[in-house]
Amino acid sequence: MQSETQRRWIVILLAVSCLFAILLLWNTEPVVHKKLTTSSQLDSLITVTFDDLELRSNQVRRRTIEVDSLFDRSVYNLRVAPNFSKTTLHYTLQEALWPYGVRTVAKIEFPQRDMHIHMIVNNNIRRSIIIKEDSELRLQQDQPIILPGQDSHEVD
Repeated sequence: MQSETQRRWIVILLAVSCLFAILLLWNTEPVVHKKLTTSSQLDSLITVTFDDLELRSNQVRRRTIEVDSLFDRSVYNLRVAPNFSKTTLHYTLQEALWPYGVRTVAKIEFPQRDMHIHMIVNNNIRRSIIIKEDSELRLQQDQPIILPGQDSHEVD
């Protein structure tokens, strides 16, 4: 008798949950992606991310590579302290660029542990960031660091 009433309560609760889920889906607005109007807007988002992570201007070098007569790509060379978290930089960039429909793809080169991050818009690489460790640099106060217990296979 008790298991029969428990089953009825479970069915009622599931039905109510489904109704609430339908109401939420019905009333929720779709996510509207912001539009990148100029390539300088992308550069501005990258620069703001660098500022948020307290990367100094002397650590960043920017150069432009001409792909063809209509298209060029900016490449940022970034020098960071050995214990700077490159993964955190990649994640922070992804958070800043995702609302604009920009994908970030990263690749690690071994054994140097250099990270290459590419910003992709409409299946074209628009910007690249090459992050290299510089043993002469020291980590600033609020920059993300590699955690002491982090495994060696977790590349940062």
